[in-house]
Amino acid sequence: MNNQILVSVIIPSYNHEQYIEKAVLSVVYQTYKHIELIVIDDGSQDASHDILSNLSQQHNFQYIHRQNRGLLKTLNEALSLTSGQYFTMLGSDDYFYEDKIEKQISFFKSNPAYALCYGNVTFIDYHNNILKNGKTKYFQSGYIFNKLLHRNFIPLPTVMLKTEIIKKVNGFDERFFLEDYPLWLKISKKYQIGYIKDCLTYYRLHDSNVSGNIIKMIKETEKILKDWENEPEYQKSINKLYLRWFADLSKTDALSQTKEYMQKSFTSSFYKPRFIKSAIRYFLKQNN
Repeated sequence: MNNQILVSVIIPSYNHEQYIEKAVLSVVYQTYKHIELIVIDDGSQDASHDILSNLSQQHNFQYIHRQNRGLLKTLNEALSLTSGQYFTMLGSDDYFYEDKIEKQISFFKSNPAYALCYGNVTFIDYHNNILKNGKTKYFQSGYIFNKLLHRNFIPLPTVMLKTEIIKKVNGFDERFFLEDYPLWLKISKKYQIGYIKDCLTYYRLHDSNVSGNIIKMIKETEKILKDWENEPEYQKSINKLYLRWFADLSKTDALSQTKEYMQKSFTSSFYKPRFIKSAIRYFLKQNN
């Protein structure tokens, strides 16, 4: 394989002393070798800085250690430092399959019109035990903007994208705490997205994953989609999401939020079996 295409890999690091070495080494030992690795430690309070300092001396990658500024600012800072034609990110508690970058470069060589490609994840626990692979039910390729309005199905740890395009859409939107969904929407509105039918990254499940906070995620997703309320598909999308969120919340003890999304989904979904089942669940909990 021609290894002249430079790929920039960034790792934003924060308080993952037990995982950061494995993350870094999964980049260092990729089968594809023409890689620019940039690691920014965002003010970790543990031993991450010492570990990363030693690793940067051993493996000669760019390492920055500074005070905490938050994930979005860290990603945009790293993006400004990149010189690769392609760009990929890795969480400091996750790690790549050894051929991730090789497979994605091969994809882009065969599909030069695509702006971004992604694959599946393998979920792991604290001890690197494999739990399961991600569901592929919603994965699609092509012009998928309308599909993404209904659901964010692109796994961030697997993505590789053209650096010029992420810079063209002004990088990561710091209005939100979710780094991925606003970016996928902006890119997919104009460009094709590609799906590779392989697992590319090991993704660690633990209590601090942002996706574990259902109410916070719902509110943020609603806020993100507000930017697209003039799109023809928006109303259909938000109605489906209101029903989905109501159903999900009805399984929790968050009664006030459940009521809020029951009211939001009532007009478009009151006759649907999922709404009726969720409403019964809510009223039973309310009366206990």
